[in-house]
Amino acid sequence: MNLASAPKQLPAQAPGQDARPTRPLQDALGAIVGPSPSLCALRARLPMLARSNCSVLITGETGTGKDCVARALHELGERRSGPMVSINCAALPDTLLDSELFGYERGAFTGAHAAYPGKISLASGGTLFLDEIGDMPLHAQAKLLRVIETREVFPIGAMRSRHVDVRIVAATHCALEQAVRSGAFRADLFYRLNVARVELLPLRQRPEDVAALFEHFAGQLKDGAGPVRVTPSAMALMQQHDWPGNARELRNLVEAAGLVFDGRPLEPAELPLSRMTQPGGDESSRVIAALERCDWNRTRAAEMLQWSRMTLYRKMKQFHIAPAPVHGARAP
Repeated sequence: MNLASAPKQLPAQAPGQDARPTRPLQDALGAIVGPSPSLCALRARLPMLARSNCSVLITGETGTGKDCVARALHELGERRSGPMVSINCAALPDTLLDSELFGYERGAFTGAHAAYPGKISLASGGTLFLDEIGDMPLHAQAKLLRVIETREVFPIGAMRSRHVDVRIVAATHCALEQAVRSGAFRADLFYRLNVARVELLPLRQRPEDVAALFEHFAGQLKDGAGPVRVTPSAMALMQQHDWPGNARELRNLVEAAGLVFDGRPLEPAELPLSRMTQPGGDESSRVIAALERCDWNRTRAAEMLQWSRMTLYRKMKQFHIAPAPVHGARAP
């Protein structure tokens, strides 16, 4: 198990609680699939964590299911009758993040023909999920910190602040402690978000989950596809694969297999597995793997990583990743 603990430990099961999960509990945890020890521990911990109103930081590589954990925290908690509002901090240009988060008044800037409350206000009474919080620019971090401390939001162009009641769940694939040391992320905001912590292991470190995830994704196929099946040797190959895209890559594989399914189990040679590996799971390797899978098409690579093109360009510059030459090989 590699789940970081909250400062105050929550019991795995409340005294007298029935060990058999109820239907709402099963529904909320239904997307967290796999028999690995880390996921078993996570499923036991989430109901207790959901009862709290504290901020939660979910960490893990891209595609490990951080959004599924955030959704479970919302649906298992007392705020489940309220809204869950999500925003991907890496998918929006820096110039739009302020207005999307904090809102604006009519006429606050050119094009503001009507007031917009912003995602934080829309989440009032429920949960605000800030995905890829590590890519939030510093000026927006300062404003978010103020919201957490005062429970008030100040829309662009407004004369007064508005009270908000939100639980904040944040997620990142970045090492925020390293970002704090380098000055790219505010230490005070990190401590406010890192009250409770959930760390998701990459799929390559829990190969026992591959078969369960395969069946789960196969059961979600639509338009008459499936049931997709694989031979034992094909499953063994999948369990040895590095999965640079984690569960998201596996889901894409199942969907691709469903398109060509002809009723017989797929053989190893028929699996559309990525040829790229991801040594160490570091972020630069993920960026390179996404670019190579997309033939160095940066628009498609950004979409795969769920980033904006601006974020991808910034990461390429940070890791000194040069665009590929015309012949397709990556430049040195």
